Amino acid sequence: MSYTTYLRWAIIGGLCAVPCISFIVAGSGWVPAMYFPYITGKNFVFRLLVELIVLLYAILAIKEPAYRPKASYLMWAAGAFVLWMALATALSVDPIKSFWSNFERMDGYITVIHLFALFVVAGAVFNASRWWDAFFRISIAVAATQGIYALFQVFHLFGLSPSTQSGVRADTSFGNATYLAVFMLLNLFLTLYMMVRDRRSPTALTLYGIALLLELPALYFTETRGALLGFVGGLIVAAVYVALRAREEQYRTLRRASWGALGVIAICAALFIAVKDTDFVRNSPGLGRLASISLEDGTTKARLFYIWPMAVQGALEKPVTGWGQENFSYIFNEHYNPAMWAQEQWFDRAHNEFLDWFVAGGVPALLLYISLFGLGVWAILRSAELTSPEQAVLLGLLAAYAFNNLFVFDNLLSIAYFFLLLAYLHVLSWKALPRWMFWLRPVNDHTVAIVAPLVAVLVLGGAWMLNAGGMARAQTIIDGLQTNEPTGAPRTPDKRFASFKAALDDGAELGRQETTEQLFQFANGLRQASSGASPELTQTVYAYTRAAGDAMLAQRKNDARLELFDSLFLTQYGQYDDALKHLATAAKLSPGKQQILFQEGQTYIQKGDLSNGLAAFKKAFDLSPDYEQARIAYAGALYYAGQNAAADALLMQAYGTTAVDNDQLLQIYTDTKQYGRIVAVWQARVAKNPNDANMHVQLASAYFTAGKTAETIAELEEVIRLNPAAAGQVQGLITNIKNGTLKPGQ
Repeated sequence: MSYTTYLRWAIIGGLCAVPCISFIVAGSGWVPAMYFPYITGKNFVFRLLVELIVLLYAILAIKEPAYRPKASYLMWAAGAFVLWMALATALSVDPIKSFWSNFERMDGYITVIHLFALFVVAGAVFNASRWWDAFFRISIAVAATQGIYALFQVFHLFGLSPSTQSGVRADTSFGNATYLAVFMLLNLFLTLYMMVRDRRSPTALTLYGIALLLELPALYFTETRGALLGFVGGLIVAAVYVALRAREEQYRTLRRASWGALGVIAICAALFIAVKDTDFVRNSPGLGRLASISLEDGTTKARLFYIWPMAVQGALEKPVTGWGQENFSYIFNEHYNPAMWAQEQWFDRAHNEFLDWFVAGGVPALLLYISLFGLGVWAILRSAELTSPEQAVLLGLLAAYAFNNLFVFDNLLSIAYFFLLLAYLHVLSWKALPRWMFWLRPVNDHTVAIVAPLVAVLVLGGAWMLNAGGMARAQTIIDGLQTNEPTGAPRTPDKRFASFKAALDDGAELGRQETTEQLFQFANGLRQASSGASPELTQTVYAYTRAAGDAMLAQRKNDARLELFDSLFLTQYGQYDDALKHLATAAKLSPGKQQILFQEGQTYIQKGDLSNGLAAFKKAFDLSPDYEQARIAYAGALYYAGQNAAADALLMQAYGTTAVDNDQLLQIYTDTKQYGRIVAVWQARVAKNPNDANMHVQLASAYFTAGKTAETIAELEEVIRLNPAAAGQVQGLITNIKNGTLKPGQ
């Protein structure tokens, strides 16, 4: 065989391996442990895979004109999108982060480049339907396997369970239920598509049916509302299209089935609305989350009334080139609504893929992104190779994916599948270029021999520059976070610091902010007596961390989150004036965020400035009086300032008592020696849990601190009754209290 045949097969193998990336988790198997293992492992392997097939493809395309890119409206739109985002990145608020992103997302312009490369190669090499069918079958097999994995998690088989991030929701090797949901959503429609294409094969239909029976429960158990509703919406689009457009006689049964499916969906929707408030629905996974959708639902309210409006408002401030990728946090901080106190405090996405591109690249990026869907629909409708049912399923897929993206942002696999689908539609709609164009002229092997090494150096060198530093940092930062050696022995602070220092000194850009933030937290921990760090090491760490923080702020200016992290670090080291300068900047950048004001108030109080500390806590409370933490913090500041009557009024207004069951308030009462209130809180806790011996121990301690000896002894005797095994120890305490050996404060 010719070497071009080997190249083509290697590229096909690489493209077909893309779905298998879903199984990769850093730290398991052959991929080393990395920071954010569910994200970094998949993304680095994806980038290296794409770079490898680009290298092979470049050599193949140089030799064989048949594999050079063809023209289509989708190709021009995708290319324009990539070029525009290059401009948006160059003019970004933070071009470095817009290009590189971070470990948590692994997005940025670098990913856009790889996605376009995947689109070009797939569209050029998968130039026959049989290759696309093979790819879709592999994807379906992977999704079915993920479906088995999801069921094992849900039913806790073979020791498997969802990750701590997802709670009870299935997330498999994605580590995120939403990411698994959209993967299943896409593959459900691909399975339906292949069922239509292979409808004359009973064996194929059986296998696809099994796949559906695995994919659909997996989607359901992710409990992801956007994907579930998107699936139903996509089915409706497909059914309506078949019912209205599949007029051929051979599709009569399918048309009737489509009308029947629409009727079933309508009946099920009506029944669901009728019973959505029943215990059965509310306590069912998936159904319960669907039933919770309302304007009062926390997630719905946050996105509909707060996040999306602020995304639009922020995008309109830079409507032409946008803010650049990875910069939504600037908008979120600037326009933060204090009523969002119950939500996440540091949103970095609008949780709407359309709005995210609007923010990142302005109106042109939004229109180009929408055009990819529009041109995809156009390619489906105009294709002479697709039957009406095949068109219906593909339209349903695009509709389901678009609907899902109204409520979430893309992850690597979902957007990679989108670009692969666009490549498929590109193949269905491309037009041959005129044969006289130089682009179609073949070259001889001598030319290939000259050009191939240059291409290899360029691609492999680029791969090293784009990946090596980030991969090394993602591994090194793990060493800094480890508190124990592989042997189980405690890892000394100097070794951990050396790892953080190595991670920051390697010169890479990817993950620099995350590493700096983790270094801040490590440095803060050294101030604790239990850290075991020497004064010399603590001072060295302080100097290095402060310099790293300053360097990070010089790159990413006006980042309220970084300003807050820096202030927390400086406060730990007693640099109150410098910390307050950072807090003042943070408060200016995000004037509605209570978290910044809390830290400002606490820093003032630690400095000994009660007046300004009280003012900061009052401001945080006034921003949203419904925020319990703000009320407690303000009341605590009043108690520390000796304004007990005002603090009492604040608590009485909300709770009708000053004996509020709140750990923070308990500590405040302890600090201000309000022992009677401590007793009242523990009395209330004991009343709720009368048979809990530990509760009685705490109440006895409160009585003892308050100087109520008789009550202390009575509670300790109750402890003996509830827990006879502790009688010896507790009786000794009683004896010491009675004979005066043990006194309050000891």
